[in-house]
Amino acid sequence: MNTMLSFVDVLIVGAGPTGLTLACDLARRNIGHRIIERSTFYSVASRAKGIQPRSLELADDLGAVPYIIDTGIVNLPVRYYTANGGSVDKPCITVPASAELETPFRDPVWIAQFDVEKALRDRYAELGGQVELGVEAVGLVQDSDGVTVTISTPQGTRQIRARYVVGADGGKSNIRKFIHLSLVGQTYDNERWYLGDVRLEGLERDRIHIWTSPEGMIGVTPLPKTDIWQLQATIPADIKEPEQPSLEAYQAMFDRRAGAGRVRLTDASWLSIYRVNVRVVDHYRNGRVFLAGDAAHVHSPAGGQGMNTGMQDAYNLGWKLAAVLQEAADAALLDTYDEERRPIAQAVLQDSSKKIRAVTETVTESGSLSQSMSSISDDLTSGLLISYRSSSLTRPTARTYVSPPLPGDRAPNATGLQGTGFAESVFDLLRGPHWTLLVFAKCTDPSLKNFANDELHVHCILPSHVEGGEGIIDTAGNAYRIYDVASEELVLIRPDGYIALRTSIEDTSSISHYMNSIYRGN
Repeated sequence: MNTMLSFVDVLIVGAGPTGLTLACDLARRNIGHRIIERSTFYSVASRAKGIQPRSLELADDLGAVPYIIDTGIVNLPVRYYTANGGSVDKPCITVPASAELETPFRDPVWIAQFDVEKALRDRYAELGGQVELGVEAVGLVQDSDGVTVTISTPQGTRQIRARYVVGADGGKSNIRKFIHLSLVGQTYDNERWYLGDVRLEGLERDRIHIWTSPEGMIGVTPLPKTDIWQLQATIPADIKEPEQPSLEAYQAMFDRRAGAGRVRLTDASWLSIYRVNVRVVDHYRNGRVFLAGDAAHVHSPAGGQGMNTGMQDAYNLGWKLAAVLQEAADAALLDTYDEERRPIAQAVLQDSSKKIRAVTETVTESGSLSQSMSSISDDLTSGLLISYRSSSLTRPTARTYVSPPLPGDRAPNATGLQGTGFAESVFDLLRGPHWTLLVFAKCTDPSLKNFANDELHVHCILPSHVEGGEGIIDTAGNAYRIYDVASEELVLIRPDGYIALRTSIEDTSSISHYMNSIYRGN
């Protein structure tokens, strides 16, 4: 056995959306890492088929959003077919996020998971990275200084010594097994679905098509910029052993539920039975090993949360790993990953379970199903309401705010900013791997300029009526209104776009104390 040893700061196991998000973030931060994938080819299964507004924001920050926007579609209406052969057209089941959440990406985007992966993979390549295919983690031993991972490769067995390992290798995660963590929760054996990527004849690709019948529902969703449809069909609860998925079985099911001769399936590239699992690990971290995405939590597909929650796990972890590896931050910072992200997964599990149950209970009648489907998408599923108000990284504020954003909340966007060589938005100030200090005042205090460095960017935002002074003019008053600024104020925003603290302009010492609590020698 050849056990050549190589060294790396971070080993990412799994090259789905979660692993690729983390790889992009580490690459732009110049953190030494590798990303391995046990499959010998990039996935062509659709799996998830929607990306939510908050995930679009982080994809934008990482530089991966243009391909997603160009490939996906926003408005995909639904046609429900009735038992008598008629049909009823309904609007898209996804809804824009509320305007007051202030994002450039209000609309969820319909797009196959393989295209989200391609967008992230292409961006990763631009950053100089490459996924190592056909490489599987087959063993793991950790100690106080690092982790030794045994990998199986086409060239034989190797070992990688990493300072940290992130298991983003899905619901059947090897990494999770190696660190003896298990997904705790329930499998709902009576909530099962046939899934598949199929090609078919007889339907227009401008909408989702859904049939209801006494046996259950069957629906097909066109995947943008492809000739593939994702098929979903409920399996009746009284069937103990479902028939094995096949093109023939799906065609027969289509004929029974939609009517013989209505649709002809011509090909299938991915077929599966999905059992609704609602599970999460007790801990996202064991020593120097972390779990993210489906390796840490699995839940129902309602609301399109799986891929999105995993991407946001990675976005939360990336900057923290980088800070510790660059020896700028105390290793205790890494404990906040579990502290912040596991409660989010638990909330998502609860919400998606409630929504899928409402759908499952109405699959035999098109009017009821239409109603339950229309409630799947909301501000909660957008991801924009995710907040870390109770996190140990969040500092409470002395001022009483009437409305968000509060410390711990996502920093909202605001357009209409104008300055020397700059005429855009708050998100343009946040884009990149740095912290951001928004100074809602003239930057006359010299200590404010002393804060500015590669890690912390300082921007003074002035009201539109203020003349003179260095800074960015809030020409339409949007930033002051959206951030509910009543007087001169400092807003410190984390690298992942969440507000760490808010304080008055005189209280610059709290910024110093906060940064010193995380970064050494700041």
